[in-house]
Amino acid sequence: MAEDLPLFELKNVSVDYFLSGKSYRAVHNVNLKGHQGETVGIVGESGSGKSSLARALLMLEPISSGSIFFQGTDLQELSSSNLRKLRKHMQVIFQDPDASLNPRRTAGWHLDEVFSIHFSQVPSQKREELIVQVLHTVNLDQTLVSRYPFELSGGQKQRLAIARALLLSPKLLILDEPLSSLDAQLRKSTLNLLKTIQEEEGLGYIFITHDLSTLGAIAQKVAVMYRGSVVELARVHELYSDAAHPYTIALLSCIPIPDPQAERARKTLTFPQHSPILPVGTGCPFAHRCPYATAVCKQSCPPTQEISSGHFVACHYPCPNLIVRQGGSVSSSGPQNCIGPGC
Repeated sequence: MAEDLPLFELKNVSVDYFLSGKSYRAVHNVNLKGHQGETVGIVGESGSGKSSLARALLMLEPISSGSIFFQGTDLQELSSSNLRKLRKHMQVIFQDPDASLNPRRTAGWHLDEVFSIHFSQVPSQKREELIVQVLHTVNLDQTLVSRYPFELSGGQKQRLAIARALLLSPKLLILDEPLSSLDAQLRKSTLNLLKTIQEEEGLGYIFITHDLSTLGAIAQKVAVMYRGSVVELARVHELYSDAAHPYTIALLSCIPIPDPQAERARKTLTFPQHSPILPVGTGCPFAHRCPYATAVCKQSCPPTQEISSGHFVACHYPCPNLIVRQGGSVSSSGPQNCIGPGC
């Protein structure tokens, strides 16, 4: 993680979609980077642009502006053939394994397809050896190769998806909510498996989730996304203890506490619902839901500022854990005890 050259880097990346002749921004000027052996968490509610950002990094979605680098290489400057060669180093585990598995093909076929696309010169005997090896890595029995997806459990299908990605020996693994369809026991075992693989192989992870509590067990730093923008970026433990953006604090307040009395006593901040496809306006994207928003918030988009070493926040009034510690007091000029430029 201390290497100078990031494994991946996004600079001012934006992604637009078109609906009924209108343009809607799914990702807005995102800057993010990660190093080898590091897990970067991306968290946010549904429709915040997490998956769109991941697809843009893989060049599966065209970007409207900005640049994407992988080990210093600008992906937009690569030809289709060179991009295909580089893609084997960037693999993705999708949220729903059923959607990425062909129900008419066996598990073994899904694994062998990797060789047909990227390593067609590998002989069949060597392929079988590598498949058995990777199945053991993800704690699956080799007898599963003859089974169809409907014959596998949810945990087995997710591990099959992980095995398929690992066959390419990637350097970056994008995990798009890989635990959402699993029960508590399978979540724990899958999370431990991913941590073990990362330690042994030195992979870089992008872990996408809507559950902040999961990131504490695997991520080193977390980017909080809201309506396509990264509103806060910090090391995971600092984010938990000194969150500065009202949206981040609201997400943290929703993490269940295994203590009924403490759960009832603590303050939880809720906001009105919004449409995720609303066009980006001139003000802060969170202003229409934030109880601390002022006229400044609605008129100008807050710049991203570094409030401490490695802790970035896009808010006119960044306040460390204000809602949890202060109970949410607010004045006409903004939240009390804030450290932002408008205080």
